[in-house]
Amino acid sequence: MKLRGFGTGDEGEGERTAVRFLESVDRPAGTGRSYLLIFEKQTSFMVELPAAGEVVIGRAVEADVRLHDQAVSRRHARITVADGQATLEDLGSQNGTKVAGSKIPGPHRLAPGEVITVCSSNLVFHSGPSTSSATRAILPPEALLGRAEEELERALRFERPLTLVAIDLAASMGGLERGARAFAAAMRKIDVLGWSAGGQLLVLMPETARDHASEVISRLVSGKEGQGKARAGLAAYPSDGADVPTLLATASMGATTAQPGHVATAGMSFRAFEVGRSKVILADPAMHRVYALVERLAGSDLPVLVNGETGSGKELVAQALHAWSPRRKARLVTLNCAAVQESLVESELFGHEKGAFSGAIAQKQGLLEAASGGTVFLDEIGELPLPIQAKLLRALETKRITRLGSVDEREVDIRVVTATHRDLPAEVTAGRFRSDLLFRLEGARVRVPPLRERPNELPLLAEAFLREACGKAGRKTMTLSDAVIASLRAHSWPGNVRELKNVMEFAAATVHASTLEPMHLPSRVEPGRPADREDPGDPTQPLPVVSPAAGGAEGVFRPIEDEIRDLERSRMAAALKATSGNRTHAAALISMPLRTFLVKIKQYGLGQVGTDHAKG
Repeated sequence: MKLRGFGTGDEGEGERTAVRFLESVDRPAGTGRSYLLIFEKQTSFMVELPAAGEVVIGRAVEADVRLHDQAVSRRHARITVADGQATLEDLGSQNGTKVAGSKIPGPHRLAPGEVITVCSSNLVFHSGPSTSSATRAILPPEALLGRAEEELERALRFERPLTLVAIDLAASMGGLERGARAFAAAMRKIDVLGWSAGGQLLVLMPETARDHASEVISRLVSGKEGQGKARAGLAAYPSDGADVPTLLATASMGATTAQPGHVATAGMSFRAFEVGRSKVILADPAMHRVYALVERLAGSDLPVLVNGETGSGKELVAQALHAWSPRRKARLVTLNCAAVQESLVESELFGHEKGAFSGAIAQKQGLLEAASGGTVFLDEIGELPLPIQAKLLRALETKRITRLGSVDEREVDIRVVTATHRDLPAEVTAGRFRSDLLFRLEGARVRVPPLRERPNELPLLAEAFLREACGKAGRKTMTLSDAVIASLRAHSWPGNVRELKNVMEFAAATVHASTLEPMHLPSRVEPGRPADREDPGDPTQPLPVVSPAAGGAEGVFRPIEDEIRDLERSRMAAALKATSGNRTHAAALISMPLRTFLVKIKQYGLGQVGTDHAKG
């Protein structure tokens, strides 16, 4: 039995055909039958399932749904349609058949919108109009996340929009299930609904850009479905994130902060405020959570340990803990434990009397004593020598200190905030940090995520730093191009916010253009651009190996990140060439996740590698 459908070998026409179908699936089809929407390599097409009968999926010429991937078995799987229900089963294929990312162990009853994965091909099942949307399945959290990964992979592969919506249903709407059914009845068949782990209703909206999704969801949360009491947040690929955790966190934060009957987008969660003389910009859900915790901790006297990579903003957290606390009228005293010589640390912390040691020509008050009534911030606490750790522990436990050269104890009333980039439990195991001091300092722990985990903040911080740097340089503010923002997002930022600020100050000092482009960035930041040569040459060729004996060290050594980036680019290009441009197979060849591979193709400008060979 051959199925009635439409498709084409031409990628562009096949894609347009699939899109026209996707845009029309919320209108009843004339036959009332179910459909399969098939995405194979760079082609997509639709087939109509029979009202009753069997449909064989495989590589064989006689298969009802023929797939061309060599990994597909000749008779791979079968869909049986009977009594308005479609059932999928694997036919003993070598590589198995998956639904929602998991292999099916036996016959599986298909639900509307489920994605069938057969090797590198995805088949989306759409039920006919006889299926009531009011009774459609609302997936549990794990299944919804699996579907989100599949839909995002499809959006990446075919460069199509995708929006994820999170909805907070008001208790007064008659219960979560009843509220969810009201929304389910109003959504399209291709939309996927499920629950988040936190109890929010999630809606995946394929082929839907942010503006259109916002219009649709706004109408629902303010209308009869939401009774004007539901709140929603949304995040769109690719503008708000390129991975499911980021999209989910952004949408969830929006739903939490939105007003009843309204929708919040990623940009609406932006928050800027000043702490002392520093400006804090929050636009990422992870940082919203950090500072929400900081606000709660500020009112107590609990000691707080701040963890985070170098340059991630740990000192700003310490400043906020003090500025928002009842101690804000007293002093915040800071000591970087890594910046003081070991022989002087004790004097800096506890003070000394005149003549206590050679060079002690006058009495000196220690930082702990100077901070009495306020807060002391000990940065890089992991660098504190062990003998001083013991003395600090006693001071914190007794609230008394003794200056060097004195026998008199002095009372101190301090709140202690510490910070480190080190793994202190590992330092305890290695014998470099006291476990009892760690327990004393870790009344609460705040982790500041690195900049690479805060994608929503990166362009906002870059704009703020560039504007500030241009102002200091006495020049007109530059703008950031879309291409340079993509380059900034692609960089791993080992120096975090501090490194980003340095890059923007470099641009303000060296670039004369009005718009910042990737070519203006330092070579370590721009992806795919080697640091010491303008022409990258053939990306499929191995990188030259230079011996240190061949020249001076400065001309030989480059930042390790640049070396790794060049190697990654060359390996990706070689894999694309070896697979005739097949991106799925190329990614598998070098064991790189397909989503990462597709994103990096754009970053490295490898879109045409392998295609000439494929056409030949």
